[in-house]
Amino acid sequence: MGVKNRNTKRERPVREKWVRAAVFTVVFTGVVFAVLQYYKFVSKTVYEESVSHLTEVFHQSDNMLREVTNQNLTYLHMWAENLQNLSDEREIRDYIEKAQEDAGFLDFYFLSADGNYKMVTGQTGYLGLQEKMEEEIRQGNDIVTNASVPGKSQLLVFATPRAHGNYQGFEYDAIAIAYENADIVNVLDISAFNGNAQSYVVHSDGRVVIDHSLESWGKVYNFFGVLREHSKMSEKEILALSEEFKEGHNDAVMVNLDGKNYYLVYEKSDIQDWMFLGLVNADIVNASMDRLQFSTILLVGAVVLCIAAFLISLIIQKSRTSLKKKDVEILYRDELFQKLSMNVDDVFLMLDAKTYKADYISPNVEKLLGFTVEQIQKDIRILAKLHPWDSEDPKKNYLEGIRTSEQQEWDFECVHQKTGEQRWFHIVAMGSEVNRKKKYILVMSDRTSDRKMNQALSEAVHAAETANRAKSTFLSNMSHDIRTPMNAIIGFTTLAVSNIDDKKKVRDYLGKILSASNHLLSLINDILDMSRIESGKIQLEETEVSLSEVLHDLKTIVSGQIHAKQLELYMDVMDVTHENVYCDKTRLNQVLLNLLSNAIKFTPAGGTVSVRLRQYPGTKRGSEMYEIRVKDNGIGMSPEFVQKIFSPFERERTSTVSRTQGTGLGMAITKNIVDMMGGTIEVQTEQGKGTEFIVCLPLRIQTEHHRTEKIVELEGLKALVVDDDFNTCDSVTKMLVKVGMRSEWTLSGKEAVLRARQSMELGDAFHAYIIDWRLPDMNGIEVTRQIRSLGDDTPIIILTAYDWSDIEVEARAAGVTAFCAKPLFMSDIRETLLMAIGQKQTVTDDTILPAAGSDFKGRCILLVEDNALNSEIAVEILNEYGFLVDTAENGEVAVEKVKNSVPGNYDLVLMDVQMPVMNGYEATKAIRALADPALAGITILAMTANAFEEDKKEALECGMNGFLSKPIVIEELLAALQKNLK
Repeated sequence: MGVKNRNTKRERPVREKWVRAAVFTVVFTGVVFAVLQYYKFVSKTVYEESVSHLTEVFHQSDNMLREVTNQNLTYLHMWAENLQNLSDEREIRDYIEKAQEDAGFLDFYFLSADGNYKMVTGQTGYLGLQEKMEEEIRQGNDIVTNASVPGKSQLLVFATPRAHGNYQGFEYDAIAIAYENADIVNVLDISAFNGNAQSYVVHSDGRVVIDHSLESWGKVYNFFGVLREHSKMSEKEILALSEEFKEGHNDAVMVNLDGKNYYLVYEKSDIQDWMFLGLVNADIVNASMDRLQFSTILLVGAVVLCIAAFLISLIIQKSRTSLKKKDVEILYRDELFQKLSMNVDDVFLMLDAKTYKADYISPNVEKLLGFTVEQIQKDIRILAKLHPWDSEDPKKNYLEGIRTSEQQEWDFECVHQKTGEQRWFHIVAMGSEVNRKKKYILVMSDRTSDRKMNQALSEAVHAAETANRAKSTFLSNMSHDIRTPMNAIIGFTTLAVSNIDDKKKVRDYLGKILSASNHLLSLINDILDMSRIESGKIQLEETEVSLSEVLHDLKTIVSGQIHAKQLELYMDVMDVTHENVYCDKTRLNQVLLNLLSNAIKFTPAGGTVSVRLRQYPGTKRGSEMYEIRVKDNGIGMSPEFVQKIFSPFERERTSTVSRTQGTGLGMAITKNIVDMMGGTIEVQTEQGKGTEFIVCLPLRIQTEHHRTEKIVELEGLKALVVDDDFNTCDSVTKMLVKVGMRSEWTLSGKEAVLRARQSMELGDAFHAYIIDWRLPDMNGIEVTRQIRSLGDDTPIIILTAYDWSDIEVEARAAGVTAFCAKPLFMSDIRETLLMAIGQKQTVTDDTILPAAGSDFKGRCILLVEDNALNSEIAVEILNEYGFLVDTAENGEVAVEKVKNSVPGNYDLVLMDVQMPVMNGYEATKAIRALADPALAGITILAMTANAFEEDKKEALECGMNGFLSKPIVIEELLAALQKNLK
């Protein structure tokens, strides 16, 4: 018994010794293993941190390159636009030199598509671009590439085809600027590594665009050539890297060049197929990290040696202290994380992958979601209430498919559970493993402020697009409207040339051309009024307007289109007692032309278009309501399209309409103008039957021009109106009653002849016949012929909606006294009746030019004009009014003529502005600087096509006395001359 106890006592120390040795061995082995793992961890961390640092540094350099590229292309676009407006070579040269001084580029080229260039100095050559430049220029694309020029180092060229033209006889398709490679390298120089970093910009196949490499490597033309020559990379590895470049990947690798390790960072650039490469010696990048790693290893080694000696004895004694410290650290970290999470807009959750219990919930969850931590811990499914209207399965598990180290992202719209506010979150769900247990980590980032900012930006963009569309709408509509009077001008000019020997016809055609030209000029003046376009508002300018003139001019403008499409045009007026009103004549013409042009456009050959004007009592004193109906029997519109007809750019898409040209802007502009005039517009239409637009406008009447006095010679006498349209008969009858006549009407030509015979037999003969030219049973000329056969010599007036010049000879032979054009107004019928009874003679003015209010005979004008055609027109007009005209072809000649003249030789100078040698502004300043005060003070009027407000201001500032815009408006010219030659 005693022996057994002693053996047990002896064995216990031995056992404890072996246990201690085993524990020490295990602990030491564990420490060594931990050190090795730590070393690997530190090495991996060093690599990842170094790569991350390098990627950020070279990404900044890539951004610098992108900014340099965008800046230079922006400069080129701006210079291209400005160069298009310059024609003088000296101005072009000064402009480019100023641009070079501001931007700092090396050379400026006028570049042709085949690579030839011409510089501002006149030097020419060939720009050896490496890209297929001609195809890019033809396609209108900007170009950024390197180039070679004999005698110069490698260049980086920026080019844009937005400018093209002729410089010193050289036809160019683009403009370009160039920088030396060294200038671009200086911009990309990386100071973070004390200038030891190397960088390249290469194409995806390795061709070098920008070279910033070691001088020992010489000139680098292909980066893969450097790898093949200086590295031990296999061809397979180089080809794999080449594929990475071609696919535009971003990454970093470690390469060995000439026996040294380098970090190679590559990133796809936004410019063409370029790749940005960064190359830095690993020793330089890792210097600080290596020192930290070495110091750490030494320290850990020392600690391990110390701990190894006393580890067993201290493990038990210090375990509690260690645990307490860890608890404190955990407490500190938890407190720090809680404080941080309360000040960010991110909710953090950790969930168990099996039970979906919340292991951790950041304390800011209540602030961002409206749930308390306790509510979520109790039941995670409460989060489904954040999106109650989700149509998907509410029991669907979005986390189930996420594996460890994987993550998924999605956007999530929800409602805050306390405030009810709508919020937007971006969710990142990651799979993780903690203590061999799978966990899901959710990061819910509040993006509400970003969403609202993006929405605000979107609204701003929409507003800008709307403003831009408004400008485009206005300009496109003007283009549409200009073609209508241009059609009349071209058509009647052709007719005038073909009937040059018929003075009466030529005069009629010239009057119509002048009417269309004046309308065209008013439209052009509106286009040039840039302030109206920029503000999006068009101010109405009320002037005295004759509705009779408006409708007759309108008929003249569209008559060519009516004839070309073989349509019938009817225009009449009803109950119009006030034909002289106040309104914006240009806008009224625009409305009527839009409506009438559309009616003509969408009515097939053989169809009918009508315009009817009717007056109704107004709601305001001094104003009347005028209704205008434009009707056609064309293709009509669908009910769906009618709902959006007044929206910009809307056109009905049918097989018929798609063949008809148009911008879809006319009706939108028409609606806006009608609204501005305080009126209304409505449409009645049916597909296949036609369309009628009804416009109602309240217009102020000209009470001072209203005259309804009777014609004494016709008072009480009887007249007969013959027209197949009841409304025309009714309207004309009422007008005749107002001039004092007794009026009857009939719809038939045969009945008109019968009534004429009966009235003569009864002794109550008609004293005037007003007969429509086109009647269904017989035309007006035949009716006239039969009435004359009765021995009746009463005045007969033919009504017609057409040009009567072709039937005038036959009509006069049949006995027609006078003609009157539809639509028929009160002023028209009064003038025609007075002329028919001989109370008013037909006035034939052999000149279209307006009469002058002063006698200019003997006055001498110096006309300064470089354009021979413009000069001839101005000289002829001035000679018509008695002026003596001397001419000068540019400002320099004009200054010499004034300088060498005697005071009084020239009464006035008409000065063009844009001229060669010396422009009008410079010439005016030179004249004002003459020594003789009498010559220096001569009256100078600008006469130029530069019609902007700033042009007028500049003309007055340089010393001119007045401003006239081209084309010449004779009335304005005479008014200016009378004002300045008193």
